[in-house]
Amino acid sequence: MTQITEIIKNAGRWLEQQQDSESKGWGERRGSHVNVLNTAEAMIALIDSGICHAGTSSIRGAVDFLLKHQTVDGQDAGSWPRGLTTDDGKTIDIPDLVRTCYAIQALIKAGKGIDEGPVQLALIWLLGRRNENTKGWSYARGKPDALMPTCFALTALLDAYDAYPGAYQSQISESLQHLVNAYYNDGGDEIRGSFGAPGPLQGVHTIHAALVLQIARNNNLSPFLEQEKQAIEWLLRNPDKAIRLREEWVEIDQTKIAHGQTGGYGFMFMTDTLLMRLLLGSENLDDKKSALAHEAMHSLKDKIDENTGAFYGPRLFSWATAKALPALAVLQKHAGTEYPDLPARTPESRSESTGWKIAPVIIIMGFATLLSGLGFYLMVTEKFGLLSFTFFVVMLLAALLVYGHIKEKTFKELLSSLGGLLKK
Repeated sequence: MTQITEIIKNAGRWLEQQQDSESKGWGERRGSHVNVLNTAEAMIALIDSGICHAGTSSIRGAVDFLLKHQTVDGQDAGSWPRGLTTDDGKTIDIPDLVRTCYAIQALIKAGKGIDEGPVQLALIWLLGRRNENTKGWSYARGKPDALMPTCFALTALLDAYDAYPGAYQSQISESLQHLVNAYYNDGGDEIRGSFGAPGPLQGVHTIHAALVLQIARNNNLSPFLEQEKQAIEWLLRNPDKAIRLREEWVEIDQTKIAHGQTGGYGFMFMTDTLLMRLLLGSENLDDKKSALAHEAMHSLKDKIDENTGAFYGPRLFSWATAKALPALAVLQKHAGTEYPDLPARTPESRSESTGWKIAPVIIIMGFATLLSGLGFYLMVTEKFGLLSFTFFVVMLLAALLVYGHIKEKTFKELLSSLGGLLKK
C-alpha cells in the first residue's frame, strides 16, 4: 500500500466519522451547524476518493439530507437555498447557485439519475438561471454573468454529461464558448493565458477556468486545447498569484432581504488542492513535475494532522479534508507512479538563499522603526515608562532575530522547531 493510499484512507475514514448521526449531514467540523454545502462537498470527496460508494449507508443518509432541504415549489423549485437570519430575527431561505451546483454533483455521484425528479428539477432551475444572451451565469438573479458562477454551473453540467453521455451537450458547448470569449486574456506575456480581470482573484479564476476546460476535454467536448495549455503556462509563470489563498464574495438574490442587509457570503478557495487537481491531471508530464505542483503538494502535506489523518485549513478540519481528498484522488490516479507519497519540502524550496529575504526584512524593519517611534513618543509624553519602552524595543529586536532564524516556515514547522529547541 502506497503512502498516498494510506493518507486517503485515514482522511476519508475520519471525514466519514464526522457525519452528524441525527441529520446525516456535515458541518465545517463535528458539532457545528450542518448544511447543504458542506454535506455535498463531503459526499463528493468520499465518493471521488473511493472511500464510499452510492450504496454506503453514510451516502444514502446524506442523499436524504440533501433532498430534505431542496426547494420543491415556487419559481426556485429545484434549487438549494442558503438560510439567512434577517435583522428582525426571521429566518428566510435564499436560492443559492453554488449550493445547487454542488448538490447536483453530489447526487449524480451518489447514483441519482438526471431524469429523476430532484436532479431533473435542479438542472431545469440551473439552466433557467443562465443568461440566454451570453450563455453565462451570475450568482444573483438579474445580475450580469461572472466567471466563477459560470464555472460552477459548467462543472455541474459536465458531471451530468459524464454520467449520461450526450446530456446537455449543446448547452455545455455554448457556455464553454462564452467562458473563453468573455474571460480569456489573449494579450501580452503578463496576462496571456489567464482568465478574468487582473487582480487578487485572477489566479484562482484561471485555475477554475482551466479545470473546466480540462474536464470538458476529457469528455471530448472542448475545442479550446490551446487556451487550456496557456492557462497552465500562465499559472506556472505566476506561482505566487496561483497558490495564494483567496476568498470571493458571493452576492446571492436580494429580493427577500431588507434594505441595507446582504445575503452574500465569502466562498473560500483552497488553492493548493485546486492546483493539484489541475496540474497532476494534466496530460503534460512537465506540468506534473513542475515546481508549482510540488509547492501545492508541499502545502497540502503541511496541513495533515498527524493525530487524526485529517487536514486543517482556513475553514476547519471537515471542510479542508473534503477539499483535500479529491486532489489526492487525482494524484493517485494520474501521478501515482511519480509520487507514491506527498513529497517532503526541502529547505531550499522556500528560498534560493539561506540568508534573510531582503524585501520582507525591509518591511519589518520599517514597521519596527515606526513602532519604536511610537513607543518613544509615548515615553516622552509620560504614557510609557523607561522600563516599558526598553522592554518594548527589546521584544521588537527579538522578533527580528527570530524571523532571521525561521525565515518563512509554516506554523506546523515552527512548532516543530520550537519543540526541538526545548528538548535541547
